[in-house]
Amino acid sequence: MFRARLIRAGILFAVAAAGTTSCGKTQFTQPNLKTGVVSVQGFEQYLNSAQKESRELLIDGRVTNIEWDLTGNPSVVLLEGGAGGNYYVLVRSLWTLDKFGETDGFYLLLEWPDRIENRLEQPLVTSADVLSDTGDTLIDCSSDALIRESSWSRSPLKEDQLSIELFSDSLGSYPADVWRWGAETTDPCTPVNGSEFTGAITDGDTLGSTTHPAAGYLEDLYDVGGGPVRDQGSWTYIFDNHNPGSNVPLFITSKGSRDSRLNRAKPTAYVLWHSVEKPFQACENGHPPDNPIREDDASVRDKSWNPGDYVPAFSTSMPTESQRDVIGKGQWLAGKWALEVRRDLTTLYQPPDVNGVRQAPIPRLDDVQLVPGRRYMMRISIYDGTTKATSRSQLFPIYLRP
Repeated sequence: MFRARLIRAGILFAVAAAGTTSCGKTQFTQPNLKTGVVSVQGFEQYLNSAQKESRELLIDGRVTNIEWDLTGNPSVVLLEGGAGGNYYVLVRSLWTLDKFGETDGFYLLLEWPDRIENRLEQPLVTSADVLSDTGDTLIDCSSDALIRESSWSRSPLKEDQLSIELFSDSLGSYPADVWRWGAETTDPCTPVNGSEFTGAITDGDTLGSTTHPAAGYLEDLYDVGGGPVRDQGSWTYIFDNHNPGSNVPLFITSKGSRDSRLNRAKPTAYVLWHSVEKPFQACENGHPPDNPIREDDASVRDKSWNPGDYVPAFSTSMPTESQRDVIGKGQWLAGKWALEVRRDLTTLYQPPDVNGVRQAPIPRLDDVQLVPGRRYMMRISIYDGTTKATSRSQLFPIYLRP
């Protein structure tokens, strides 16, 4: 993220798309900050061809005109922070109707400048060197050097993160919904297509593959005034890939039946998919195991472990229960993040059957339910590869315009 001394470059980059050049000027000028965000009405499906074919809005981190132009110019929200620096975030929003005219989803698009894409969250780093540049074995497979505690350490690298606080009324009163996006911990938790992956686990791998196939699941929390508490259910990164007090990985990515299906087609550089992982051992088939991150890169000749190689510090899987409510996807390109977020306007809970009779779904008590025509307050916080240097906005209103 742009620090204080670089804020102006960040401002110019962030507002370029908003068209903030003054008449007769050739340089971008500081924008007029919006006092709030207007969420406009749209449709969950839109026509995307001359043949009037329709498809759902995609949560994929790509800002396409056909999806977002109807919201008009973005609101420009100032984020302020000490070590985190000051910069602007562009905010767009819409709420949707389904094909039957019933209220459906709430969408946000957030764009902010960031010179460096931080995808790794404290990975486990090795100092072991299995093969020399000439291919000679440096570590005997029968030794435990590859899995020795002294061969591993925890990197201080932190992921880029963003949190959204959505308060329950126009005064900024609690309770509040809190949605946390992490570039490694939530963003890559996307479904797989069960028809393409033999052995894919229903819901465990394929959840959401027919509705929002490119979207990950944000961490969903609820704050009644004493601090945010996670909603019910397991989140995407619940499985630690190490024993308590240890930095030695427990698992690494496993190869599937086809090389192209390695790690269920998720990026091995920062994702360890829980359903296809395998134990990390000193020996495999009489040889030190290959590094799966290097396996997935055909340009790298040496497939074994080298000093500085790493393994994700946790394994990832699909969430459960209320942790499934908020989806999102971020894309970093040319020094800027674009994050698309979606949640149902009304989130529902299915009560257990009573005397064998199925009960009607009811609104969840750990979510702020959104109603078109009402005004709410929001706040945005961004962590640029750290948990300490935070930039945060003031509370600002968002209006779901009928």
